[in-house]
Amino acid sequence: MELDNLKEMWSNEKISETPEISTEQQKEIHLPLEQLRKKMRNEFWSTVVMFILIILFFIFKDFHFFKFKVYCITLVASMMMVTGFYFFKFFQLYKNMGEINLNTKDSLKDLMFQFKLNEQYYVSFYLAFVPFVVCEMLLIFDYMPNLKMLDGAEFILIFIGCCLLMLVTLYLFGRWWFHHFYGKNIRKIKKTYDDLK
Repeated sequence: MELDNLKEMWSNEKISETPEISTEQQKEIHLPLEQLRKKMRNEFWSTVVMFILIILFFIFKDFHFFKFKVYCITLVASMMMVTGFYFFKFFQLYKNMGEINLNTKDSLKDLMFQFKLNEQYYVSFYLAFVPFVVCEMLLIFDYMPNLKMLDGAEFILIFIGCCLLMLVTLYLFGRWWFHHFYGKNIRKIKKTYDDLK
């Protein structure tokens, strides 16, 4: 009895078609998508070059303390692993942007969701550097001769102040970077998406 009712409800239900996106609107979306992909490629390769230069600097720079050099190279290598994880997520969005079918509103909605998710990854990427910043500050305070002299409350206040300044700067820089390099193009795509409603 219940099964018959379910079948009848199913057959009576009218399934609406997914709205199509016009060719003109697809062109409006295509240009910002290509610009996003280009910026993503540039960011990836500039990050690779930056890490190579940093590693080479620490390998060939003569430091007075061998341990300091080892600590710095270890920190940079750890940062590279964290960056690799986030670039893997970044690459998934890059790949999806190249394969996305812009014929339906649902596919565009999925793309908008991926942008929002990637923005969260981007902010969490910069927050993932909190332990590295604290470790770098510890190294600087431990190996810089004029900072080694600090003691007691003076040391605590200056150390915590420097860490907080670096962390706030890192967070604000990450948000600015995302919105400056990607926000404009994402807003264009979002505007086209909103016009479809």
